[in-house]
Amino acid sequence: MTVRRWRNAFLYFALWSLLVFYPNPWRLGVSLVRIARAPLDAEAVSELAARMPESPADIERYVLTHFPYQHDWLTYGVPWYYPSVKEALARGTGDCKTRFVILASLFEALGIPYRQTVSLSHYWVTYEGKPETALESGANAWLVREEGRTRLQLPREDWRQIWESFLDAFWHAMPPLRKFVWLTGVPLTLWWTGRGRQVLSMS
Repeated sequence: MTVRRWRNAFLYFALWSLLVFYPNPWRLGVSLVRIARAPLDAEAVSELAARMPESPADIERYVLTHFPYQHDWLTYGVPWYYPSVKEALARGTGDCKTRFVILASLFEALGIPYRQTVSLSHYWVTYEGKPETALESGANAWLVREEGRTRLQLPREDWRQIWESFLDAFWHAMPPLRKFVWLTGVPLTLWWTGRGRQVLSMS
């Protein structure tokens, strides 16, 4: 194929992928906006906050226990979605973003100091006395937000872990029918940008 056809093929398959992954593209758009401003809601968790223990570690343990981990493909039907607190509470399950917005909102409601921490593969809340792990290490974070101030930094990421996390969340968790539909975009793209398009124009 010519350079123009390769370019058209890329654009066609990108559009195909977007529609397969996000039949409602609004979910992707709102998720990208929420990266810049986490959708916390202290009021939405006020009843839950009233039942929480005093220790930040115990509160985190409660959230991890009562909101079991589940990939966005299974929870929201898309590969990546940043939920609001009300959505997270209604679903009762989700990945690290769900746990992040609920835990941070609880800390907001209870007046507990904390930091919002984001790496390329994980969202988590840091508080005084919380031990670091290989996954939840400040050195891995590219965004840290505390008391209304946001700091960007160069992360020291484990790229193998990031790749494995992406593969697990994107490919392994993808419903089989969605995989099939997405992969059919490859021959359709080649057909549409090649001879198939010529056949259509001649008919």
